[in-house]
Amino acid sequence: MIDAFKLRSFAMVLSLTVPSALVYGADNNGLTPAAAADLLYQLESLQVEVSQLRGKVEEQSHELSKMKRSQLDRYIDLDKRLTLLLNKPSPVSITEPIKASTPSNIVVAPPVSNAVIVPAPIQIEKPTAEIQSVYRSAYDLVRRKDYKAADAAFTAFASKYPRNELTGNAYYWLGELKLVLGNKEQALENFAVVSSRFSGHAKEADALYKSGIIYDQLNQKTKARSLLSQVIDRYPDTNTSKLASGYLSNIK
Repeated sequence: MIDAFKLRSFAMVLSLTVPSALVYGADNNGLTPAAAADLLYQLESLQVEVSQLRGKVEEQSHELSKMKRSQLDRYIDLDKRLTLLLNKPSPVSITEPIKASTPSNIVVAPPVSNAVIVPAPIQIEKPTAEIQSVYRSAYDLVRRKDYKAADAAFTAFASKYPRNELTGNAYYWLGELKLVLGNKEQALENFAVVSSRFSGHAKEADALYKSGIIYDQLNQKTKARSLLSQVIDRYPDTNTSKLASGYLSNIK
């Protein structure tokens, strides 16, 4: 990035050189035509260089914006493949507990008071054709880079279908969209929902990884290391784990 110090230096040169030259010429009549022409040339050269530096700053700002959008595009392709996998029918639903039959002549003892109570799994609903259509409509807005409209569409989707399989994807993309729209705190909130309400979701590793990066950018290094370590420990054979490991090694 172009250092703003150069721009301030040129501005100071212009403010100091021109007035002193004018005073010298007015009081002492010692400014020759050649010297005046040379001073004018230097002034014009400085103005041109300042203009060029401003152009480079604007160009680099544009490139940075393109890089952010390019990163989001790569995740769009990944999400499309994962969504197809999620929609494939499976012979056994992992969200429904298996009930074992108990013979009628056996009395089942009540649980003891110090027994560990395991919470029942959240009942996740399969997406119907209608729900898939609503999700695709929101997803298409991301692909068209209409980020504000996509944010509103995924927010409405998550509110209307709070327990659907695709809702975990919706919260992940809300996190990505909040990042693009410049709100890191809300991005963290949406990524956290993927882990807390949809544990084991295909997007959980990516949500943890992105959260780790955001906490590092917010200078919360301990939290960042913890989340990145979770990705490495819980998803060791994934590409996201490799990314987390590489990022973790560079945190100082």
